[in-house]
Amino acid sequence: MTCAACSNSRSDIASAPPPAYHGIPAGLMERCTVQDVPQETVASIIESRGIYIKAFNKCAAKIDAIRDHDAQARASTHQD
Repeated sequence: MTCAACSNSRSDIASAPPPAYHGIPAGLMERCTVQDVPQETVASIIESRGIYIKAFNKCAAKIDAIRDHDAQARASTHQD
């Protein structure tokens, strides 16, 4: 009796399928947009600045999530 690991025939050796990449989640791929306000007064300029800071932070979080997703996908394809 011969074990599969000792066999000379390639058909007797099973290999794991390659990991599947499922892409980046659609929510992370949406364009970053900003709905600004007309800048007519000092108060509206301050409001506009707050809107841009909030939008920037949201977009930066998406980029970080994309990077994390990519790193996890790459790690799972390089596991032995």
